[in-house]
Amino acid sequence: MGDNLGGWGGGLSAEAPVGVLVGNALTKGAARLQGAVLMVEKGEDDAIHQVRVSCRRLRSDLKLFRKLLAGDWSTKLRSDLSALANACGEARDLEVIAALVRETANSEDDEEHVETILTTLTLGLDRAAKRSAEVVTGESTAELLQTLEVVAAAPELKPEASKPCGEVLPELLAAANETFTQEADKLKPWTVDDDWHEVRLLAKRVRYAADTSAAVLGDEAKATAAQAAKYQELLGQHQDHCAAADALTAMAADAAAQDDPELSFTLGRLTERQRAARKPLREEFLSLYHRP
Repeated sequence: MGDNLGGWGGGLSAEAPVGVLVGNALTKGAARLQGAVLMVEKGEDDAIHQVRVSCRRLRSDLKLFRKLLAGDWSTKLRSDLSALANACGEARDLEVIAALVRETANSEDDEEHVETILTTLTLGLDRAAKRSAEVVTGESTAELLQTLEVVAAAPELKPEASKPCGEVLPELLAAANETFTQEADKLKPWTVDDDWHEVRLLAKRVRYAADTSAAVLGDEAKATAAQAAKYQELLGQHQDHCAAADALTAMAADAAAQDDPELSFTLGRLTERQRAARKPLREEFLSLYHRP
């Protein structure tokens, strides 16, 4: 699933201190998160997801620039952003899982069972969305936004932040890309789901790092961001199927415990379809990643 609050333009001289870019990135990130929170307050579609994306983008920028940041303020900030993103996670996951069930259910499945499963997921989604909205519009998020505004205006930086953007950014982007390639090189068709998920997160980190760096590095960084986005999209679809399979497996266990073997059987069939959907996505990623 994509995000529509990501990306930002505006050139910056390669000779400008990299600390200027740090402040710019934090300012843009704070505005992005504020906009997403307003979407939630207005009850707009995809709002909870955009809060989650905004938090992850900010955390990625803080991680990218971590060696330039003085003090421990960034650690606390990343923790608070992580907590907010996690508060928005359950609703998004249930939304995706319900959509995949609708997509993969067919005429061979018991229609009543499928409706029961979708009703259970929808009720869970409604409850999770309400909990997420309460957190997003609550006092802790308001305090987080205030902190971001203050920090972005004058981030506490190390002396290294006075170095030119053109000198520092290629090194930072290369480090993010190296971490990604080290883990992506290990992937095989039979690699466990968690390792595939980790590579997805690293691809996302490269994408955000390149997107932020594009303000200075231009087309080269934009190309890196575009390639990383392709990896992220494929691995994101893979993760959606993994999450759906895990959730349906848990529901099947509950159905069996409640002595409803027929519903458990339907859930098992749906689970297997989610697991089967991983194979072509893994093959497509490996083909794209290892392309000559």
